[in-house]
Amino acid sequence: MRQKYTLGHLVYELTEACNQNCSFCYNHWRPDGSLPPDDRLARRTLNRLLKQAHIGNISFSGGEPMLMGNIHDLALKCRFKGSSVNILTNGTLLGDDDFFNFKNIGINALQIPLLSSEKEIHDHLTGLPGSWEKACNSVRHALDALGADHFAAVLIITSRNRECLPETLGLYAELGIRTVMVNRFNLGGNGLKNRGELSLSREDLNAAFKVVSDFSLRHPDMDFVSGVCTPVCVLDPIKYPGIRFTSCSTDITNRPVTISFKGDVRFCNHSPFVLGNIWERDIKDILEDESVMKRYAGIPDQCNGCKLYARCKGGCRAASEQVYGTFDKVDPIIEA
Repeated sequence: MRQKYTLGHLVYELTEACNQNCSFCYNHWRPDGSLPPDDRLARRTLNRLLKQAHIGNISFSGGEPMLMGNIHDLALKCRFKGSSVNILTNGTLLGDDDFFNFKNIGINALQIPLLSSEKEIHDHLTGLPGSWEKACNSVRHALDALGADHFAAVLIITSRNRECLPETLGLYAELGIRTVMVNRFNLGGNGLKNRGELSLSREDLNAAFKVVSDFSLRHPDMDFVSGVCTPVCVLDPIKYPGIRFTSCSTDITNRPVTISFKGDVRFCNHSPFVLGNIWERDIKDILEDESVMKRYAGIPDQCNGCKLYARCKGGCRAASEQVYGTFDKVDPIIEA
């Protein structure tokens, strides 16, 4: 019997469908449209995946994962297989039963975007009137039911919400949020058509991260993490000691590989390029294919000889795939 492949972390996209239409959404299938939820296929694909690999942590994403009627069963299945589970949701569809089930299943973390202290700005960014109030209510319920150690707010910094950053951070503290994923606006999906409205200049981007870092240093009980890799020549983590920056490895075995409910395997949830499908090939064979290794081994010409490259790997190269159609170019934020 073939030994199971081991992955530290994987993002499982349960569905392409979403009840919001976020202007910054990076999903590569937007803005062209999405497939409706398919509970049966999502379950079958997850079953196949868990037969092929042991996964340390699996994040249920989308689209909007709470559109899936069987999400609690899928989370429980992963827990029985020894995986920890994260739920990445917009927070507008969560009910009391969901919090009860997730607590008893023992999920690792629930993540909800809360994009501004001002509901008009949040609702504008999500494209759904009333989404701010629903997200705030879900945050309160999540903190009460799961505890602050199992919840993270998500903040996407854009030109639309950067001016109210101090008030937004203050709202987080008031609500009792202790972990914040703070990411810059990253090109892809809907964001490609809204880049003129949402993009930040280098100066504004650095100023925004300074606001967050300074706030964090004044609130040592809060943890701020930035998960979108950015070229160091644009945004240098050393300047922002209050924020913990993660790096984006080009080692395919050491990164959050993404699989869709259809079985398509991708470099990450930002990348549009399909490496293979687990219904056609075992995930181990897909990820260890020499052509896959070669695809992600190159260095962008603009980064050749740069002493900073080892720290940033050219930023988010999946954004390069969406903007330029290739992984071989540096993160498009370099043009800001």
